[in-house]
Parts: sequence; C-alpha cells; structure tokens
Amino acid sequence: MSDRDGERAGRTPRHERSPWNLLLLVPLLMLVTPLWNHDEPRLFGLPMFYWSQFLFVPLGVVCVALVVRAANRRERAAEQDAPSGGER
Repeated sequence: MSDRDGERAGRTPRHERSPWNLLLLVPLLMLVTPLWNHDEPRLFGLPMFYWSQFLFVPLGVVCVALVVRAANRRERAAEQDAPSGGER
C-alpha cells in the first residue's frame, strides 16, 4: 500500500508494536511437547500431556482476546487523537 492509498483511506501507516502482542506467544507453548510429555501429575485420571492441552485452549482464547481488546483500544485512541480532515 502506498502513502497515497493510506491518505485516501484517511489512515496513516503505523508500524508501532505493542507489548500486548507478546501474549500471542503463550498459546504456542503447547507446541513444545517435551515440556508436557509426562505421565504425572494426573488430573481426573488424565496424564499431564492431555490435561495440559485442554488447559491451553481456554488460555489461548483469553490471550488472543486480551490482545484484540488492547489493539481495539489503541486504534480508537488513535482515531480520537487524529484530526479529522472533513470538518470545516
């Protein structure tokens, strides 16, 4: 996207990174199998490998929801701070 396209859309290209994005790495920890490949401790008769996988599903949802919420707040704050070019 060129600068001119960004101007037409009323947006300026932003390349700032938020520290909230680091939360997106948490669900990837479930892919590191040696950390979870244990029989003990068992929870409800399930080996650690299985119950830890079940645990990471809601944990991943919460992490992604937090990042999306932070990104939306940041975008709304940027829109409020930006002067609107259409008003006279």
